[in-house]
Amino acid sequence: MPIYKIELRNSALKFLKTQTVNTQRRVMSAISELPNSSNIKKMKGYVNRYRLRVGDIRIIYDKFDDVLVIVVVEIGYRGDIYK
Repeated sequence: MPIYKIELRNSALKFLKTQTVNTQRRVMSAISELPNSSNIKKMKGYVNRYRLRVGDIRIIYDKFDDVLVIVVVEIGYRGDIYK
């Protein structure tokens, strides 16, 4: 199993800072288990973009298998993240 380097964009970090400590732990735990989580779905219209569900929160990320990098692009609540 290859080990991916995980990077978080500023918008993802900004969302995390506004959340409770418990929510931050849940989200960071889910991110640390990428790309092996069971709630992953490929997003239509994108080549390397996926989403991970953690309760009502969605984590949008790009996965690059050739360089073993995962870039967390956006984190947000289900109603807001797809706008």
